[in-house]
Amino acid sequence: MPSYTKSHVQFELNGEHVTVEEPDPKAVLGDYLRLERGLTGLQMPCRQGGCGSCTVILSPIRCSSSDSSSSSSSSGKKKKKDAVHVAAANHAGDDDGGSGGGDDDEPLKHRPINACLLPLCAVDGKRVTTVEGIGSTKHGLHPVQQAIVTHNGTQCGFCTPGMVMSMYGLVVNNSQPTAQQVEDQLDGNLCRCTGYRPILDGFQTFANCNNKNNNKRMCNKSGEQCASGCDKEGDMEELGSKRMEHWELPDARLMVSRDGLKWVRAVSLDELYALLQTTKHKGRTIRMVRGNTSSGIYPPPAVDVLADISHISKLMELSVQEKGISIGGAVPITDFMVLLERNQSLSPSYGPLLKHLKRVAHNQVRNIGSVAGNLMLTHAHGEFASDISTILMAAEAKLRVGFAWENGDEHVISLEQFFNLSLDGAVIVEIFIPVMKASARFFTYKVALRRVNAHALLNAGFKLAVNSTKGVFESNCVIVYGGVRPYPQRARKTEAYLAGKKVFDPKVFADSVQILQRELVVDPALGRTEYRTRLLAAFFYKAFLSLFPQDTIPPRLRSSIVEGDPSEYPVSKPIPKLSAGLQATGEAQYLDDMVVGGSLYATFVQATVANAALKSIDPSKALAMKGVITFISAASLKADKYCNLVSEDEEVFASERVLYYGQAVGLIVANTKALADEAARLVVVTYSDVQKPILTFEDAIAADSFYENRRVDLQIGEILNLFYCGKLKNGVGVQASVGHQYHFHLETQRAICIPGEDNSMDVYSSTQNPSQVQHCVGVGLNQPQHKITVHVKRLGGAYGSKLNRSVPIAMACALAADKLQKPVKLILDIGTNMQVVGGRSPYRCDYKIGVMKDGRITSLQLRILNNHGAHFDFEYPMLEAIPVFIDNVYKIPNWDIKGKAARTNLPACTWMRGPVFVETVFMMETMMEHVASVLGMPADLVREVNMFKKGDTTLAGQYLEFCNVKEVLDSIKESSEYETRVKQVKEFNSLNQWVKRGISLIPVKFSASWTAVQHIALVNIYPDGSISIHQSGCEMGQGLDVKVAQVAAMTLGSIVEGGLDMANIKVQTTTTVIANNVGESGGSVTSELCAMAVQVACNKLVERLRVTSRMLTTLGRKPSWRELIEAALTSGIDLQARGRIYPGPNQNGPFQYLSFAAAVTEVEVDILTGDTRILRGDILLDCGKSLNPAIDIGQVHGAYVQGIGFYLSEEYQIDAANGKLTTNSTWNYKVPSSKDIPHDFRASLLPNSSNPSGFLRSKFSGEPPYGTACSVLFAVQQAVAAGREEIGANDWCSLSAPATVEKVALAANVPTSFLSLSLQSQ
Repeated sequence: MPSYTKSHVQFELNGEHVTVEEPDPKAVLGDYLRLERGLTGLQMPCRQGGCGSCTVILSPIRCSSSDSSSSSSSSGKKKKKDAVHVAAANHAGDDDGGSGGGDDDEPLKHRPINACLLPLCAVDGKRVTTVEGIGSTKHGLHPVQQAIVTHNGTQCGFCTPGMVMSMYGLVVNNSQPTAQQVEDQLDGNLCRCTGYRPILDGFQTFANCNNKNNNKRMCNKSGEQCASGCDKEGDMEELGSKRMEHWELPDARLMVSRDGLKWVRAVSLDELYALLQTTKHKGRTIRMVRGNTSSGIYPPPAVDVLADISHISKLMELSVQEKGISIGGAVPITDFMVLLERNQSLSPSYGPLLKHLKRVAHNQVRNIGSVAGNLMLTHAHGEFASDISTILMAAEAKLRVGFAWENGDEHVISLEQFFNLSLDGAVIVEIFIPVMKASARFFTYKVALRRVNAHALLNAGFKLAVNSTKGVFESNCVIVYGGVRPYPQRARKTEAYLAGKKVFDPKVFADSVQILQRELVVDPALGRTEYRTRLLAAFFYKAFLSLFPQDTIPPRLRSSIVEGDPSEYPVSKPIPKLSAGLQATGEAQYLDDMVVGGSLYATFVQATVANAALKSIDPSKALAMKGVITFISAASLKADKYCNLVSEDEEVFASERVLYYGQAVGLIVANTKALADEAARLVVVTYSDVQKPILTFEDAIAADSFYENRRVDLQIGEILNLFYCGKLKNGVGVQASVGHQYHFHLETQRAICIPGEDNSMDVYSSTQNPSQVQHCVGVGLNQPQHKITVHVKRLGGAYGSKLNRSVPIAMACALAADKLQKPVKLILDIGTNMQVVGGRSPYRCDYKIGVMKDGRITSLQLRILNNHGAHFDFEYPMLEAIPVFIDNVYKIPNWDIKGKAARTNLPACTWMRGPVFVETVFMMETMMEHVASVLGMPADLVREVNMFKKGDTTLAGQYLEFCNVKEVLDSIKESSEYETRVKQVKEFNSLNQWVKRGISLIPVKFSASWTAVQHIALVNIYPDGSISIHQSGCEMGQGLDVKVAQVAAMTLGSIVEGGLDMANIKVQTTTTVIANNVGESGGSVTSELCAMAVQVACNKLVERLRVTSRMLTTLGRKPSWRELIEAALTSGIDLQARGRIYPGPNQNGPFQYLSFAAAVTEVEVDILTGDTRILRGDILLDCGKSLNPAIDIGQVHGAYVQGIGFYLSEEYQIDAANGKLTTNSTWNYKVPSSKDIPHDFRASLLPNSSNPSGFLRSKFSGEPPYGTACSVLFAVQQAVAAGREEIGANDWCSLSAPATVEKVALAANVPTSFLSLSLQSQ
């Protein structure tokens, strides 16, 4: 028992002793590190533990990397009754939190964790390491940081510190990881820019198969590879010990209080029971905390006391006994996994449990979240389809539960009993997982929207006990499903039926499936009813099939139960970006990292209906809170004589009628962000005339709700009366459709506005369009534009979302700052950002096709709908762009296109990478696939007979003076071995019944449009020879800065000996002081245009410097750069030059040039579940003569993987009653993870290419690869078609985007009756 209580938290932070007096119990570590310590390398965009950007390392105070390496590798298996006691970490779906005793025996010493969720109080007595603590550009990069820089693994850089710290956590624990461990380590980190491959390439250099120093360890002090005897490790341990000498013991009782909330760290079970009793007797509420990871899923309930259980040694115990293994109630999932791994041979259930746990949450969550906490979370939220609860119930785990009201008396109960138990005063003391008989077979299954870091749509566990002598099931089978009803459900009737039945009798299986489906009827309230019902039978079938000896299972069925996961990541040569080092070390500053003295914080008050009149807004409760400064609304703006219009179609704040859920109706300004958020929730908004929202195409058609002035109506040539493909639907035609997509830029929309003298305003905006922000803020404030200065250093992702949608954010912020004459920050949280920032537009295309028997398409009739939302987004939507892209790479003579935009009660959709292009390519390629299906021709042949040739003219009127699409197609066919693989896919499908493969080849074209787009550059050369560049583009990860610096170095270096070192060049913050009246940064052409402007400026300087250069002829050589500048200064040469470009039209048509790309994608699909693996992706881009091949390859990777998300997993779900986006978080909106990219990922640029119409003969790279990603959906579609053939369905079957696991399985539509165990018939 501790002898005293303390009220302060002490820990080591990057080697420094830190004491926090009386911390706020609600505070999380990430906020403290950012706000109090200025460690802004970690970012917290989601605050859900879902993206990994906030990753830091949590370690025991007395340990070194040598301790952890030996600990993790030497323990081996514990025999019989030996016990292991370890300290847990802090985090996993739970009501749990911190660290613990017994540090010397921890299975994992240095734990990557999510700082956005871990309570600050939970780090007492620990060591915290942030990205700033392992390396810097000033003192040298850590090898992990250097690896990501060298391999071009950064783009926008917002996620980079989190990636670095996750990998650092691996190598500091294990200096010789396997390639698979490296790959697994990033399962909790998301990246929207890079496509992951370059990150993995860099980190794979640490794998033991690649690491040249794999006989040495990684020193966690210097980051260097060192010999095993390196005393730096000992120094680090000694240093930690010395610093701890005057600290209280880590098991001292910690008790802090603030604002009615108390944090208490209990150090024994008796103390915890007493705390539970005392709290209840006082009429107060309490919640036990271990890692606090449940708050990333569900908002934690309001309580009076938080009880930290992480230092209760009894709850941290791990033991291995003859009858099974036991873990304490505070043991993290990671520690449980280590125990299972070391003891897999003891029970047939331990290996499958371990394998399944690797798909639970992710590393950071598993490292501190407890197993018991996950069970408690499931108990509190029955709808949560907990993998842990399901598989432990199937493994017949027992819980030892202590009850405070019974003075700590303990009861051993099953999980079924647990979920029917009141947990008032209950503590899970121990979880026991028994050893099963060797004859038992244990299987678990899970389907989710993403490979990792995704909750289950359905899961299951099977313990099938078999009497091998008699060939019958024993009476103790266990079948459990999660996601069918609230809480995991045992199929007891099915279990009872199986007892004594023959294992391999097909009739037994058929009868038991029927019993199962009658017994476990999916609760419609959980959603996806039909899909979950199908999965019930599919999982059951897989489990039964797995009982057969491998050599007796027909080859056609074997793939249904054998899970493969190959992973090869080829490496390409990188050229790092200028800011890559700053991004890898956390030194790169983003907008919210700015320290602005006296800043106030703003939060929107949002509408909670989608189609209603505003009746009243009452902010009185919010304004009564201490620290709340003001409330701003449309009414107050009018009173203060501000302008409330963003554009003629949009208001800053709704004034009379709410048009969509989440629309801003006001703004709270307060002293802190947390206070502003809390106060905004207290503003009472009432409505009248509440009407059913118009949300879908069907709603819009029924209400005839369309914009009259945004249409397209184009007819070219003669439309035939016979529509060959239309006959499939009795002449009605068929349809292609795509859904919404969220940009998922990790840096949300944000602005900082600082009022200055004479009514001026400095606006720091995360925008792609500073000139537009300047204009609109000026209009809002009723001030001329010269008083508004907009600054943009870098963006943490954008993809089009910050072209227009940044404007209302900047305006609201500026209005508040001007009104209060104080700096104001407005930072949207991820939920608000997803709700109010319209994503990619959904499209629907009803088509009819006129086609010849040889596959040539003669005519198309298209009826296209766009679901745009509640108002225009400035110039968007641009339906007139449909003819630009709809023809893709095909010459089709006759067209009839009619398109219109639906006015719906959704946020206005906006630009997103490849707008109109991505959606129309999918439409056209769907038609190509359909023609091929009807004619029985290979799809690639249909494409080739319709393909453009040199001298053709596109639908938009572009004459193809240069057209190499056939070259691109032929090249990728050869490099991807397409023809051979098509045959292999067919052979695979003939040999496998329920796992099918598909392969698709898609070519695309993209048009470069830059006529009349102005860009500006200002180049300054300083006396020391260093160079400063101001230019008008916004760096958002696309490599703009490095490209303009390259051009400057090339141009200026052409007149000096040895050229010009790029280290002499700095690209400055974009500002409207210099870059005024310019185009936005979008459409993939900005890098070229800004580089052109820089070249214009540099050419002016070169012309001036040539005179000086000729004066230095006595040198007998070209002067050095330093010599030239010194002489120029002496001669009075002007060393500042401005460059401006304003391109005119191209002689061949409306576009400067076209770029072609193609991709070949091969997938493997489980037809029964819809689970899809991308086996290989080959992408080829004609990039002309690339300005920076590494940057352009990075764009190819990122665009293609973003497309994978659009076509497979990124699903919008909207509440039909009120228009609320329900997939508004990392929990339920799934962008691709590092485990979702192609196992074999190959991207390349067309060799020996050029572009006479482009800048320095280059072409853009950001958009074309995105269009090629639809090849993944068409490959899945082919696999589904092959699966449907197994059930005798040969009709045309198309998939809409996204083709989620649910849509794929339902499209395959395999009846349960086809799931037979009659192996002879296979």
